[in-house]
Amino acid sequence: MLNIVFVCTGNICRSPMAEGFLRYKWHQMGRDDLIVSSMGIHGLNDSPATEYARAVCKKNGFDISSHRARSLVREELLKADLILCMEPVHKKFIQVFFPWHRDKAALLGAWPDRATRKSSIEDPMGGSYKKYQKILSIIKVHIERILPLL
Repeated sequence: MLNIVFVCTGNICRSPMAEGFLRYKWHQMGRDDLIVSSMGIHGLNDSPATEYARAVCKKNGFDISSHRARSLVREELLKADLILCMEPVHKKFIQVFFPWHRDKAALLGAWPDRATRKSSIEDPMGGSYKKYQKILSIIKVHIERILPLL
């Protein structure tokens, strides 16, 4: 069973969208051998995904309305095969505060290769619906890019 964790800041925008999309794609492929979750380095515990995050996901065919934000959970990070972060600060946070996961943490926008300035996925928090659409489209491109590698 493959275990992937997505990490962003508050766990209410990017990481739940990535979690939902990967789960959706995995299900479309007829596979059931995946554990996928998401967390935030400053998770807004028990908050739902933002209204725009829920709306753009629904428009793209998958539902994240049951998502509830949470902070990093050490025990779940231990079980993860791969921790995919949205920005370098998230990866650095894991490397500093959870150093035993150093080799598991990577940027979604760069994995499995080296990170560049363009590897960071911008936070749409506070932005328009159109901004959320743009960020989800970037997340989708990266997930579809890495699917064959998983």
